[in-house]
Amino acid sequence: MSQPVLERRDMFFGAAGDLDSLWVVGQDGAILHGVDGATQWSREVLPTRTNLQAVAVSPAGVVVAVGNLGDLWLKAPGQAWSHAPLPVGEVGGKLLDVAFIDGHFWVSGEMGVLFRAGPDAGNWERLGDEQDVGFNAIRPGTGGDLWIAAEFGRLLRSRDGGQSWSTLELGSESLRAVAFEGQVGVAVGNAGHAYVSRDGGDSWNAVAPFTTDHLHDVVVKEGLWSVVGDHGVYFQSRTPSEAWQDVAPAGLSKGYFTRVLPVAGGNLLVGQQLAMIEAGRLTVITAGGRP
Repeated sequence: MSQPVLERRDMFFGAAGDLDSLWVVGQDGAILHGVDGATQWSREVLPTRTNLQAVAVSPAGVVVAVGNLGDLWLKAPGQAWSHAPLPVGEVGGKLLDVAFIDGHFWVSGEMGVLFRAGPDAGNWERLGDEQDVGFNAIRPGTGGDLWIAAEFGRLLRSRDGGQSWSTLELGSESLRAVAFEGQVGVAVGNAGHAYVSRDGGDSWNAVAPFTTDHLHDVVVKEGLWSVVGDHGVYFQSRTPSEAWQDVAPAGLSKGYFTRVLPVAGGNLLVGQQLAMIEAGRLTVITAGGRP
């Protein structure tokens, strides 16, 4: 019998790509690959079987997946996965995010971990010293800025390609993700905390609470902002400083979602369920790898 694409105890944490080639990573080294408009999926389990937290893809099709214990896996187009773990400490060695920004792969993680590599992901350089704070997500800003959403309500900003960073304190709740469209930025975090900037990140204001659940990710596409989090939270807004609407369709899992990925026509939601939402219509990916 062929292995099911989804198993009952699966948990997924990261996603990247587009409808032609979608990558999803999760618990125990599981990697899913969706093709043909996300209508067909295959499953692979990497031999280290560590939890994979995030995945990124370069425009050239290089895929990098990262996870616990400094685990990093690399896949060049047409080749098998290769293992290239990063040097991290025995304590706090979880790599939490990977992104491809302005020609470089970036990896962030616990204990202030921050690595950078070129487009082939071959040689990794560590930037900065170890510190007792988790770097939860690294994202691009406006004007070439880099942003890190971090523990303890911190947002870090670099204007020089990651060589130096300034820190903003936005309350005490950990921030999980940040996104920008033009001069507008949104940062989200634990206990439903959300903040908006209208000046490229120079200043931030708290958004009136629209949920008390942890918010794990925020993205924007063509002026439509989307956030996901615990207990099936899925909100959207075109005016993120004031109006967020609960848009979770019937049938969406009430478990957590850690990632929302914009794809043509809608969003892919990743967590305890793998679901496509297009114009409010929910399509759940099943164990057979098809909607």
